[in-house]
Amino acid sequence: MRLERIRLKTFGCFQQQDFEMSDGINLIFGPNFSGKSTLVNAIFFTLTGKPIVPRVDATAIKSAKSYSGTAGLQFVENDERYMLFRGTGKRFQLRQEKNGEWHIVFDDKRVTVVEATLKDKFGIMHDRLALTTFLREGEIFEFLARQPATRRDVLFALLGIDRLIEVRERFIDARRLAKRERNRIQAHQNSLRFSAQNEHKKEIERIEAKLKELERAYGTETGDAELIAEWKQSHRQTQTQLHALTQDQTETLSGFNNISHLREMMTTIETAVKEATGLEKEREELIQKIGSIDSQIAALTKVCDTLRSLIENNDGHCPTCHQKLEQEIVQKIIEEKETEKLQLSAELDNHKKSLAEKTESLESRQELEQRLQTLQAKTTRLEQLEQDIEKMRTELDTLTTRLNEKGVSEEATDESFNNDVQSAESIPENLDKRQLKERIDSERKKLEKLKQEEAVQLDRLERLQKVNAEAEQVERTTLSLELACAGVDKTIETLQRQILKPAEEELHRRLEQMELFGRTRIDLQKQHLLPSLKIDGVDRSLMLLSGSEKMFLYLCFKVALAKVLGNPGFFVFDDPTLHLDDERKVLMVDFIRQLAEDHQVVVTSYDEEVRAGLEGAHLIEMSRES
Repeated sequence: MRLERIRLKTFGCFQQQDFEMSDGINLIFGPNFSGKSTLVNAIFFTLTGKPIVPRVDATAIKSAKSYSGTAGLQFVENDERYMLFRGTGKRFQLRQEKNGEWHIVFDDKRVTVVEATLKDKFGIMHDRLALTTFLREGEIFEFLARQPATRRDVLFALLGIDRLIEVRERFIDARRLAKRERNRIQAHQNSLRFSAQNEHKKEIERIEAKLKELERAYGTETGDAELIAEWKQSHRQTQTQLHALTQDQTETLSGFNNISHLREMMTTIETAVKEATGLEKEREELIQKIGSIDSQIAALTKVCDTLRSLIENNDGHCPTCHQKLEQEIVQKIIEEKETEKLQLSAELDNHKKSLAEKTESLESRQELEQRLQTLQAKTTRLEQLEQDIEKMRTELDTLTTRLNEKGVSEEATDESFNNDVQSAESIPENLDKRQLKERIDSERKKLEKLKQEEAVQLDRLERLQKVNAEAEQVERTTLSLELACAGVDKTIETLQRQILKPAEEELHRRLEQMELFGRTRIDLQKQHLLPSLKIDGVDRSLMLLSGSEKMFLYLCFKVALAKVLGNPGFFVFDDPTLHLDDERKVLMVDFIRQLAEDHQVVVTSYDEEVRAGLEGAHLIEMSRES
């Protein structure tokens, strides 16, 4: 990028003025308070949208009595000529010259869009320009006073790895969540683990075999009559309970084919209720609009009545200002007000119609919500009934199986049932039979308990297998996130090394040219952009250097970073010889001349010695009167 012209309008101390720029060195020369720093600020503001001094609002750099200020730059980029304008009111415009005419390429007020456009088209970024291209008064001392964390953030922004840092932070957050989930799953696994020594299956088989022997013995003792009578009675009671539950289920399902049909209806109603969300707010807005229109109509009616009374008054003068009335004009005003009132009345009718529709829809939604609550209660009742029916059917199947094993059909008549009961009652009771019956009941209870424990154990085993699968997945995720974090850290380290190492070499080359420190080695990565110096093999603190040494080191540091990170093609130094003695001024002039061999350089100064040393430079002479 090569700067050709600075254009200012109500910017700083300038009302409207252009300043031509040339290749090589541009010296902005003049006394204090003549506007030198304003030109530097104008270049920086046009490119970045921010004043060159941090924490200063953009509106502070406009002229004192103007509403806003505008700074513009004309420059050449890739043999194309552009004109860039930026206002303190956030207005931005980019023009391009084609066939001798200027055409608007971009015109916007959105800050993020503007900065993205400049970055994509010209590679312009605020932090990079501030640290590598511009030098303002007092900047070096502010930089050295920064905290390491702040310099680290500047470094990351310059190297383009701030987004990598954001990605790493997200990986770290995800890893933290994954570890928390892993701990939760491990606790769940521990709660589900059980001893494999509880061999319920073998115990169940043993009890079932023993129960058959006891029932056989009991049947031999009683002729099976009492056992069969007991089973038939239980069978009949279970059938009665099952019939009652089935009837209750049918009554609850009234109007629906099955529970799936009921759930479909619930889903339909929920969708309708969700679509009707916001009706209350819309209805309130309509009520407010109707009230507002009513007030407007009432006001218009009052105005029309007042105007008509003025026309009907034979006096022909306004009772307030006593000026003569033009009846035609007043009549025309009345007609306009009546037309406006008719329009408002039509709008009012539409709003009232919409209000009635919204009210009706709201009432329908409330009815749907009540219907949904009823269906939800029915669903809960049906789910409970299904569980109870399934339990009864299982118990009925067990009794039927036992009866079939004894050769008794479940369709046995009530007469055979009664005969079996009488036959059982005719058998005299004795101690052996009672003991057998007690043992059978005891074994049945044990068997039922073992089967319940086995079902619980199987369910727990199934859940444990699912949790183990989840644990494996979380472990894989955690490992992937660990690898991702390590990869991002490695990438960041590599980027720093690949970019800062060439910057160190360029910095050493510039310092050797000036022969300022002797044999100097600098580590830019140490303490994040706060250079670590070794001068003639001895460690030396940067803070103990003289003011002029710090300035030269800082300028070389800027130029080195600019070469590695990419320079727009120019440097802007605001009074770089301030507080330098005569010998160091000569050294600074030589430094600027060397830099101008490859770049356009803009320098401000009020020192005649600098002006003489930069003889032949393009001079922009400033004065307080201008």
